[in-house]
Order: sequence, then structure tokens, then C-alpha cells
Amino acid sequence: MSLLRRLRIAAPAQLTLGIDELAPADRWWSLPEDARQTIVRILARMIADGVVVTDEEVSGDDAHH
Repeated sequence: MSLLRRLRIAAPAQLTLGIDELAPADRWWSLPEDARQTIVRILARMIADGVVVTDEEVSGDDAHH
């Protein structure tokens, strides 16, 4: 018998990171380069592993639960 598990992640939310006075686009560029690289690597791994799904996939999947 095979057990399938899936990761449920919280709904997306905009984090301010204590830099409320900056426009959203400027917040990304205000982060240190190594932090931006780490974030991109984490997101790439999540996408490759299928953890990040489209809104359509989430809506359709939630209808079954």
C-alpha cells in the first residue's frame, strides 16, 4: 500500500519585511543579493518538485475535499 502525501502551503501573503515605505517592486531590490539568490533557488526547487500549483489546480483540487 502506497501512501501519498502532499504539502499544503498557506495562502500567499505580502510580507512587508519592515520596509513599508518602499513600493512593492523596490522591496525585492532592497534585499541583499545573496538573499535574492536564495529565494530564487528555493522557489525554483518548489516549482520543480510540483509544490507550487496554479490557481486552477488549487480550485479544482479543493472541490474534492
